[in-house]
Amino acid sequence: MTRAIKIVIITPVTMDLTFYKPQIDRLCRAGVEVTEISLTVGPASIESRVDEAMAVPGMLAAALQAEKAGAHALVISCMSDPGLSALREAVAIPVVGVAQVSMATAATLAHSFGIVTVLSRIAPILQANAAHCGYERRYVGCRAVEIPVLDVHRRAREVQDGLNRLALELVEQEGAGAVILGCGALLGCAGEIRGFLAERGMAVPVIDPLPTTVAFALALVEQGLSHSSVSYPPCQVKSYQGYELGEDQMGSRRF
Repeated sequence: MTRAIKIVIITPVTMDLTFYKPQIDRLCRAGVEVTEISLTVGPASIESRVDEAMAVPGMLAAALQAEKAGAHALVISCMSDPGLSALREAVAIPVVGVAQVSMATAATLAHSFGIVTVLSRIAPILQANAAHCGYERRYVGCRAVEIPVLDVHRRAREVQDGLNRLALELVEQEGAGAVILGCGALLGCAGEIRGFLAERGMAVPVIDPLPTTVAFALALVEQGLSHSSVSYPPCQVKSYQGYELGEDQMGSRRF
């Protein structure tokens, strides 16, 4: 019997994410097992660079445990791609971030793209990420519904209506040829935005980063590809004071 491909989504927050489980389950199919894990130590949500930094130690521990448990690929579910380079140094299996993959997808499907997100305070992070990925000239900006991550599920209708309106603004006012959902908490909102724009004569790709990135991670596994050890040299095992990241946890990494 062929062994199932196991893709683990690391959501780098400590908030309760059980309400997303049905959408995560829909990413599974025959021969592909997709699971999601959040952190036991870290920020409740990620809305700043400080939050990003506080998430990385827990992400490293989660990545090492997932690889040891037999995961074939890891997906970082946060639009700032926190810890992406560090996790690639720590494990041998593919690690992909939703920001990097969704921007590459948008740039493949359109000449320009914009992002709809939760809070305008994360706009500098998104802009920096676009520049880091090489899309500074194709990124037309972001619009925010100004609703904190922790309130998104409770205010779902308000969030969706806001996203529809803001996506339209990006297309009409900024010339966005594609739109990306700019927060993992917005999972599942792309379809309605796409329909909203289509009703107004705009056949614009609206990219939901998580399912897009899971599909990309699966393709990497099926092709036998992972990140380069030249670009991401394996880290050397050492003692990390106060962190559970010692030799026992990192023994699966090839040096």
